[in-house]
Amino acid sequence: MAPLSLNVGAQPALRTGTLTIRIFTGRGLALPPGVPVPDVIQQAIASPPRSSLSANRESMQRRRYWWLPYVVLEFDKNEILIDALGGDLANPVWNYRADFDVSRMSNIVVSAYLRTAQSVQGRDDMGNDLLMARVDLTPVLDAHHHSDQWYASPLGAFHLALAFNPSSSQALTIDAFDLLKVIGKGSFGKVMQVRKKDTQRVYALKTIRKANIASRPGEITHILAERTVLALVNNPFIVPLKFSFQNPDKLYLVMSFVNGGELFYHLQREGKFDEHRSRFYAAELLCALEHLHIFNVVYRDLKPENILLDYTGHIALCDFGLCKLNMSETDKTNTFCGTPEYIAPELLESQGYTKTVDWWTLGVLLYEMMTGLPPFYDENVNVMYQRILSDPLHFPPDMPPDAQSLIASLLIRDPSRRLGANGGEQIKRHAFFARHIDWALLQAKKIQPPFKPSVESALDVANFDQEFTSEAAQDSVVPDSRLSETIQDQFRGFTYNPADEHLSESVSYANGM
Repeated sequence: MAPLSLNVGAQPALRTGTLTIRIFTGRGLALPPGVPVPDVIQQAIASPPRSSLSANRESMQRRRYWWLPYVVLEFDKNEILIDALGGDLANPVWNYRADFDVSRMSNIVVSAYLRTAQSVQGRDDMGNDLLMARVDLTPVLDAHHHSDQWYASPLGAFHLALAFNPSSSQALTIDAFDLLKVIGKGSFGKVMQVRKKDTQRVYALKTIRKANIASRPGEITHILAERTVLALVNNPFIVPLKFSFQNPDKLYLVMSFVNGGELFYHLQREGKFDEHRSRFYAAELLCALEHLHIFNVVYRDLKPENILLDYTGHIALCDFGLCKLNMSETDKTNTFCGTPEYIAPELLESQGYTKTVDWWTLGVLLYEMMTGLPPFYDENVNVMYQRILSDPLHFPPDMPPDAQSLIASLLIRDPSRRLGANGGEQIKRHAFFARHIDWALLQAKKIQPPFKPSVESALDVANFDQEFTSEAAQDSVVPDSRLSETIQDQFRGFTYNPADEHLSESVSYANGM
């Protein structure tokens, strides 16, 4: 197999370690002008509910102060929901400390929300929770720099203290984690919710048996491509890699745990989304795909099952096992892969395909979000393939004209004429987006999502299949597979140590796909 090389140019040196964030209080928090305090909140303020003496302190505080603003504290897609311990609506008290693992540069985001009747009454749609204030700040990753100050937003301020403690580069093992829940399984391994023992942060840990993938052509390439892409990209709408490590029998990928549920789950539950919500998700996905294309990576597997929602309702693209690297604007590849409903016509015709295959799948996804089904769907896969190749595109009569125009432009069968053939900026300029989306605000995650999933805490697995979560979480013992040195050699470089990761150099591995 010919070596595949990834060269992305010089990157800034990374500082790894632990970032400690203390959030003390809020000051002058207020709802946007014209937004009233919900009645249920006003009633709770006037007549605070009393807790039973037998309740523990944490549950007492949760019941006693549920009407005060809670905050979502985020660093590198790792999110914590923090309930207030006291204070009042404008000046809540949180007094919370969190330690975050630093493996890449990321902003700190602090968002204060006020609960509404929907979530208070136990419904599973928190989309109406009211964003009161939000600040974004870039931490200084310097052991000699400590800050303790107020950070202001237009509708209030937060008192934060920040400190960074660099870490020495040492080998990570499975023993560094508490295994909590199984959240998914596949043909090569499983995904578990885990908690890192030193920082207490919760992650998703993907385990892969080396022998399983070594026995199937091309699978080592797919796994190494996934690891390489995850280590390379840094985008607010892509699930980031925190760590990767290995032992003689297994590979381990540690990623941020995003627990708002798959877009597929929410779409199935609601049938379809309105135009506003569909546009929001499509715009964030466009930014994610464009980011991958900048690094000459083609995603190839866009579908609702590979899109997660985070605490606050932003999307997080995951599962990079089918990515193709080193794809310039003109390069073509021929591998037939993807999900049948989303397969582009150039794959079916074995013409070879370029990055524009991702824009076809974006068009299919937008159609499915707005109607409930992909445009050429049929239960018979062969019939569906024929429809993808030749059937005219039909729209329901209630679909807005701008949406029809965009989808039709993305689903042009000739990839050279497809919208996006000259880059993502072409798509951004279409009227469906241009009249509604401020791309700078979107990229900075400063546009409030139209829907906020119901997530109680970083440990919440309610949005995952109980078939998995009911299973005991354990790192199963693998009989000695006695893999040859030649095969083990192919996994060299899988371990992700950000402090030692020289992205200015080539990352090479065997290319079979």
